[in-house]
Amino acid sequence: MALLAESLVDEWLNRKGFFTVRGVRHGVGEIDLLGVRQGSQSMEARHVEVQASFRPIGYITPLPAKALEGFAKSKTSMKARQLEQLEASVGAWVEKKFTSSSKCAARDLAWKGLQWKFVLVHAVVRDQNELILIESHGIELIPLHRVLGELGQGNGIKGGAGTDLSEVIEYFHQNQREGDGRG
Repeated sequence: MALLAESLVDEWLNRKGFFTVRGVRHGVGEIDLLGVRQGSQSMEARHVEVQASFRPIGYITPLPAKALEGFAKSKTSMKARQLEQLEASVGAWVEKKFTSSSKCAARDLAWKGLQWKFVLVHAVVRDQNELILIESHGIELIPLHRVLGELGQGNGIKGGAGTDLSEVIEYFHQNQREGDGRG
């Protein structure tokens, strides 16, 4: 599901005028999507991570090792977390996904000197507090349903990685409004 969602987000960014690169690697880490476009004054740059769970049983953010002691056996434990544990896991996740030196180096290798805006496109989450904490770190939150809705509207720009899928979504939206699609 993750690759499918990334393809759709990639297409969405392309239709918004962003040139995108998927799966940027630096060391052992990976960035889901980087996108740049010419803004009115300067280049706009987005670092986008995609979370596409529709029936989440766990959290987006794994527990840091120090938070495991006396709480859980695994970083991805499904045990309900207290606010302090969520704060620790979100902080570590934001560092790992967006602000670490390796992520900065990867972005600089792609496009040096840009001011990056950080974005999380998400589907369903287990705990809304996790999203609130992620957003408090300056990460823009975009629900996946918004991306799908905007893809369904179409704008004439075609050719990205998710074009076929987005055309299926457009077809669905169009026929939901117009009838059975018999032309």
